[in-house]
Amino acid sequence: MLATSLDNVNGENIGVIQLINKKGGTKQNIQFDKDDETVLSSFADLAAVHIERARITKEMILRMIKMAELRDPKETGAHVNRVGAYSAELYEHWAMKNDIPKNEIKQMKGNYRLASMLHDVGKVGISDIILKKPGSFTDEERKLMQQHTVLGTELFKYSTSEMDRLATKISLSHHENWDGSGYPYGTSGIKSYGKENGPDSNMSGENIPLAGRIVKITDVYDALMSIRCYKKAWDEQKVLDEIEKKSGIEFDPFLVTCFFDIYETIKAIQVKYMEGVS
Repeated sequence: MLATSLDNVNGENIGVIQLINKKGGTKQNIQFDKDDETVLSSFADLAAVHIERARITKEMILRMIKMAELRDPKETGAHVNRVGAYSAELYEHWAMKNDIPKNEIKQMKGNYRLASMLHDVGKVGISDIILKKPGSFTDEERKLMQQHTVLGTELFKYSTSEMDRLATKISLSHHENWDGSGYPYGTSGIKSYGKENGPDSNMSGENIPLAGRIVKITDVYDALMSIRCYKKAWDEQKVLDEIEKKSGIEFDPFLVTCFFDIYETIKAIQVKYMEGVS
């Protein structure tokens, strides 16, 4: 056995690498030597750097989520945690149904979890007068609120990471509808944005990014199931009936089927991240 610690630049331990059962030319176990120690030490330093970068990135994302939560009384930590967890599970089930390789599913599931939590981060650019209004919006206020989808994409505009690209797609498209009636690029969108800044094709059906179609379902489900300053929580069966009713209109029909397939998991996540419970 050969093991070494993973330490960050501050000398704090963040993990361990362990190698066991080194094999010789005859496939028999042999002892590790000094060269093995040197190689493992160099690899440990490199691994520690990448782990620390990933940790810092996650912390920055969580700070962005907290910032959005402080601005928007509806965007609670429990809500974004639920939407993130729902979306990751829904993606995994969809991917398994579509024979996506397991290693790709494992990698993308984590990205879906974090990126979905950022679905409404663009609301930090919306005025408090609109964001915290307890009643219904006027037509003009509604148009201004719709801008949060586009504002959110600006936060990730120049990133090259897979997670940020996913967050961009989600922010921009999670209010688009399957039948093309959503926003910002559907028929109920902000006409001033124009098609020149949007997708080449109509934002409907499978032209809507998969990530946006997933969060469309999970976000609506959680919003309807939750108390808001302007409404009471809906009865659970009424929420499920609404999702089924809007299948093929607002929601991707296949994803709706997947959602109901994993509904027991959805319920377990809901219990785990109840409002006021960490």
